[in-house]
Amino acid sequence: MMISDDKGVILIVENNIGLGAFVSEILWENFNIVKASDGNQGQLLARKINPDLILCDVTSPLINGYDLCRILKSDFNTSRLPIILLSNEASVASEIEGLRAGADDYLVLPCDNQLFELRIKKLMRIKSTLSDQEMVISSQPKLSEVTGGFLEKLTGIVQENLSDPDFGVHQMAFHIGISVSVLYRKLRLLTGGTVNDFVKDIRMKRALQLLEVGTYHVNEVANAVGYEDSKYFSREFRKTYGKVPKEIKRGSPK
Repeated sequence: MMISDDKGVILIVENNIGLGAFVSEILWENFNIVKASDGNQGQLLARKINPDLILCDVTSPLINGYDLCRILKSDFNTSRLPIILLSNEASVASEIEGLRAGADDYLVLPCDNQLFELRIKKLMRIKSTLSDQEMVISSQPKLSEVTGGFLEKLTGIVQENLSDPDFGVHQMAFHIGISVSVLYRKLRLLTGGTVNDFVKDIRMKRALQLLEVGTYHVNEVANAVGYEDSKYFSREFRKTYGKVPKEIKRGSPK
């Protein structure tokens, strides 16, 4: 597998000849293209090559696009990989399912070539920014030694249950294997905040990523990060970022 160091790596998971041809024709000059013919091969390659972006057909065999999203987004090691689901049929219900599964975008193909490449480059920039932030954090050995992977594991648990509005401290404590009181104390020690602060921070960061894509309605983003009331979500988002969600969405490329 020959990969050029000066190009980003895109993993394409599909067995649809039409979709594959459309995608490859647009991207092959500017990106390294790695292909998987089914979802199972896709998840193995995602872990092996750590691509800059994954494009996945919603109908990929063995593991479909929605399930592949859930698998990769629930694994801490792959949860930050941007995933765009691809389909040749427009369906609001399918888009919502993809968003709830953790997809960063959902595109109906064929679409405008420039729009397609723009969205890809934007998600890759977001991943690059997150990677830079992680490098700064990883350069702080004392923090890493203290947490011992606890925060990373807890973050993965929250991300796996992000769309569940009822997911809270009791479920977190159960999944991490400690009592509620110990969870409160440990998070206060490691982050200086509460359990609710920790969960809200993860929800809001994910919401910001989805809004910056510019594709989803505010209520869809709210549901995807566990808020049933979009108005309440908007108020909480403004407290965090100083802007309402619509302002972020309007500022994103269409």
